[in-house]
Amino acid sequence: MAKIVVAGSINMDVVIRVPHIPREGETLLARSIGRYGGGKGANQAVAVGRLGGDAVMIGRLGNDDYGKILLDSLSDSGVRTTGIEWDPEQPTGTAYINVSDRGENNIVVHSGANGRFDIAQMERHVRLLEEAEYCLMQLEIPMETVEHAAAVCRNKNVKLLLNPAPAQPLRPEVLRGLYMLIPNESELNLLCPEPGDLQSKATQLHEAGVENVLVTLGSRGCLLVNRDGVRSYSAISVKAKDTTAAGDSFIGGLAVALSQGKTLDESIRYASVVAGIAVSREGAQSSIPDRETVSRIIKIMELSD
Repeated sequence: MAKIVVAGSINMDVVIRVPHIPREGETLLARSIGRYGGGKGANQAVAVGRLGGDAVMIGRLGNDDYGKILLDSLSDSGVRTTGIEWDPEQPTGTAYINVSDRGENNIVVHSGANGRFDIAQMERHVRLLEEAEYCLMQLEIPMETVEHAAAVCRNKNVKLLLNPAPAQPLRPEVLRGLYMLIPNESELNLLCPEPGDLQSKATQLHEAGVENVLVTLGSRGCLLVNRDGVRSYSAISVKAKDTTAAGDSFIGGLAVALSQGKTLDESIRYASVVAGIAVSREGAQSSIPDRETVSRIIKIMELSD
């Protein structure tokens, strides 16, 4: 099985259950509050680990109680933490997440130690990248670190799966030679602000040098654009409780399936099941299923066809 490096953010998620997403100036009484391991990088690493992938994490934590809890959470999920460093000045990153009764969410993030994950740290652990076949990255760490890691992946023939979240512009050199870009609809619209439909915008990114553009569309599934053309995939039908880690679960499942030698088509279908299970549960990392659960659900789906 190919090794998967996840380089990115690690947060403590403070999840606040509310009747609906607050409007500007509105005060709501929360139904409950909980704390869960999160951060897009850590979520993706946990997904890889729980699904049986060979995962190693590069990231940064504050030297505080949250940091120690999150490090244990990664290890307990089967993720090697060789590339994680302690920051002496900044606290562990924290995300404040409002989740509505309909499963919708909005998120405010304090980067903390994630904001000091610099190029020097990436270079200290560059051997991990050099030994990998796949790398997963997001945009919750400094952009210069992302750009540097993307260049390393390109030079070392490591297949980079880049999740451009939170939405930010990307330099053309990041897109050139990129194995896969996985935006959601709002991120796609920021990357391609000109008028056009999803397919034309995804095609624009493919023509800019991205080998595979995979647009995630929530309950509407996803759209793939590559040299073989355009293909749509449906999502599995579930009652959504919390969509917080849906995209991260999808990406983790996709990477594991690819690392196990599945085709891209098979890997996307597998990832869709992983994400469907995650949105039917509450929390970020707490919602991510393990390999056995996914296999059981897939068997049930096959029997019902």
